[in-house]
Amino acid sequence: MEIWLSSEDTGAYGRDLGANLPILLNALVAELPSDGSTMLRIGMTNPPYILEHLKEIAEVLLHPCVYPFFMCQFNLEAMNPEYTVGDFGTVVDTLTEMVPGMQIATDIMWISWRNE
Repeated sequence: MEIWLSSEDTGAYGRDLGANLPILLNALVAELPSDGSTMLRIGMTNPPYILEHLKEIAEVLLHPCVYPFFMCQFNLEAMNPEYTVGDFGTVVDTLTEMVPGMQIATDIMWISWRNE
């Protein structure tokens, strides 16, 4: 059985409630059966919302009932994202360094504006 935690931006969880993604993930992991019969997969986020929590997220990704998988959005500069290529690189480098077998997926979004 799998649980997919997914939203438009999972990393923004709790910002309006005084909570954060690591609090949610730790609460979910605490409820998973220890026999590995249920696995958790964490959905998409944008770099600004997880940069401050990378170490805590890496710890959750090390749990045997959590897939070492993360979806991180990458928008090209033409879209004026709230983060830099360096921020995206920090997320990728930190998680791949801290979590053996880490898999990072991304969508690359690019909008081309033309005047016709």
